[in-house]
Amino acid sequence: MKNDNFKKVFLVLLSCFAVAAMGCGTDGCEPKAKYERIVTLSAPMSPDTTFETQTHNGYIDITGTDVTQCSLTATVTGWADTEENAKLLAEAVEIKLVPSGGKLTAKIEKPELTPYQRIGVSFDVTVPAETGADVTTHNGALIIKNLTGQIKGATHNGRVTAEKISGTTELKTHNGEIICKEVAGNTQLETHNGSITCEDASGDTYLRTHNGSAKAFYTATAPPVCNVSMVSHNGSVSLTAPLNLSAKVEASTHNGSINTDLPITVSGQVTKNKLTGTIGKGEGKLYLETYNGSINIK
Repeated sequence: MKNDNFKKVFLVLLSCFAVAAMGCGTDGCEPKAKYERIVTLSAPMSPDTTFETQTHNGYIDITGTDVTQCSLTATVTGWADTEENAKLLAEAVEIKLVPSGGKLTAKIEKPELTPYQRIGVSFDVTVPAETGADVTTHNGALIIKNLTGQIKGATHNGRVTAEKISGTTELKTHNGEIICKEVAGNTQLETHNGSITCEDASGDTYLRTHNGSAKAFYTATAPPVCNVSMVSHNGSVSLTAPLNLSAKVEASTHNGSINTDLPITVSGQVTKNKLTGTIGKGEGKLYLETYNGSINIK
């Protein structure tokens, strides 16, 4: 029995020495050197086109302006055991702008990687303002400004910001906050760990978060009839409604209170944690829910 235990301990120690020999300590097998290169590209782009791209490690910053082409700057980063190998990785990455139908796609072609190598590509892009965007990253922020087409953006670990957007907007992250300003049109914003703030809204609004607050502020010129759905699990929910709002209201919280500055015709039983009723003629829908937090309507 003692001999068997000795063999087990010996094998564990041998494995540890093997891992250490490969350069892996308590911090894992992270590459220690990096190299960056810049790639610039441009291509004609007509209005009503959609710019799309996918990256894994890197941010995406896209801005609409008064131009007739797409101008792209890609920051390509290679990580490896030495700077020479990191440079070889970065230089092996190819970026292309590929038109197809109503889309212009920034494509990334990467070499095969060992478990101890990584590549990151970040994009700074300008496009015609009258275009849409469909952009995705995994580890990085999304920044979208001054576009009037359909907007779709997703990241897993990163902050999402959007400003001066007109059209249908759908933005998602898992670990990060979402901030939108001057958003016209229907807006869907979702995160898991982070707050959501939507300022100067004027269309239907759908906000979902698990750990964080959800806030929506409508402009004074927003239509009085709209559909609003805001849900958090651990966080407050706050709505500054359009002037002369007309909506059926359902608001509920488990640990918190419901406060309203707007006159509501209450239906059903009134409790501290649940409110059902009508504002104005009740033409739209207002659904507000949280589990741990208060609800405020202004």
